[in-house]
Amino acid sequence: MEHFSSDIPTVQCVVISYLVVVAAIILPVGRLADIIGRKIVILSGLLIFTIGGIISASASEMIFLFGGRILQGFGGAMIQGTSMTIAVDAFGQNQRGRSIGLILIFVGMGNIAGPAIGGFITGLFGWQAVFIVTSLITLSSAILAFIVLRSDSNRNNTGAFDWVGSFFFTNFLIALLAGFTMVPSFGWNSPYTLPVLALSILLLVGFIRRSTRFEDPVLNLNLFLKPLFSASIAANFLCFLGMSSAWFLLPFYLKYVMFYTPQQIGMVFMPAAAGMAIASPISGRLSDRFGWRPFTIGGLLLATSGLMILSFLDENSPRWLPILGVLPISTGMGSFYGPNNSATLSVSDDKSYGAVIAFINLIRNSGNLMSVPVSTLIVTSVMGSLGHPPDLSAVTENAPIGLIPSFISGMSTSFISLTVMVGFGMLLSLYKGKAKTI
Repeated sequence: MEHFSSDIPTVQCVVISYLVVVAAIILPVGRLADIIGRKIVILSGLLIFTIGGIISASASEMIFLFGGRILQGFGGAMIQGTSMTIAVDAFGQNQRGRSIGLILIFVGMGNIAGPAIGGFITGLFGWQAVFIVTSLITLSSAILAFIVLRSDSNRNNTGAFDWVGSFFFTNFLIALLAGFTMVPSFGWNSPYTLPVLALSILLLVGFIRRSTRFEDPVLNLNLFLKPLFSASIAANFLCFLGMSSAWFLLPFYLKYVMFYTPQQIGMVFMPAAAGMAIASPISGRLSDRFGWRPFTIGGLLLATSGLMILSFLDENSPRWLPILGVLPISTGMGSFYGPNNSATLSVSDDKSYGAVIAFINLIRNSGNLMSVPVSTLIVTSVMGSLGHPPDLSAVTENAPIGLIPSFISGMSTSFISLTVMVGFGMLLSLYKGKAKTI
């Protein structure tokens, strides 16, 4: 950011810090909401998010902006870890798909309106105004939640909170995400990367040992013995990994190969966001009536077709081809997400319902986070094999001769690899399973 005279890696750390905090604590927060009540957790999250936004808006140095974003990460995890549970509870177990589909309407609307409104506010009043506006929105939401939501703090038979297991899980995820983020820059065998990844494995082992011995674990690991649960979770991760990778790589192509303006790039993604917003409630509601399999399989089939289309992009592609690729990806994801979550929740128990929904959100966030290092690693490996610097920052308007074609080749390889991954998720969705509760 020019305001703080900071370099790109520092700015990236500020952006990633929010996502890492959300991913790291969303599962423990979801389990905590099962125990102490969802209203108090989401109210606390909204207030914490508001305070973090105020700190970010008034930041005079990068360290304060960094702190404000981390605080917003804590609040965001509390909001994400409980909002879907509250919606599912409001509609009832028989309308899980419908409730999740309706949530994705607002996700799609946010994807459409968020960048446009944020850019408009920034242009008129500066970037600080974005944090002020979002803080006012979350504060209003907190007041509304306090008035509308009924108290559920007197919960029975929910067990105790596992602080030790939460410690292991939170630090495992932080170490894992940090390690994978280091891979594109330092490689797998780096003295920076290996210790961090090794630490993540040790923490995961500690979490598993703790969860199998504690009466009320953060997440009931017996759920993974249910093929339907494991298959649905894996398909969910692969879906978001594929979609987010496309969303990460495509702007490089549009800006530096097709020479699109930021406004034109935004226009490419707007139909995709609209497709998600339209498809999600329809598939969610129909899946409650006809079952989830047609919509999970059909959604991922659409997503794989979109990724395959994007793999054909080159310097001479028509301007409509990127839109033709992203539209089925987002529409397929919207068709897939609600029914997939219904399948996952069909084998969970009421005692840990909030923890399971938080885990679903964790898988989504992890797919989003992992998409950047995975796609970057594939693209830069191809660029390096063709004799060019294995660095996406080298992809600019003034790139040396031959570098752009090497980037396009790497991007195509990445999209083909992602097509295979999402296709594997589609095969996992073929498993029908039985909606039995543990």
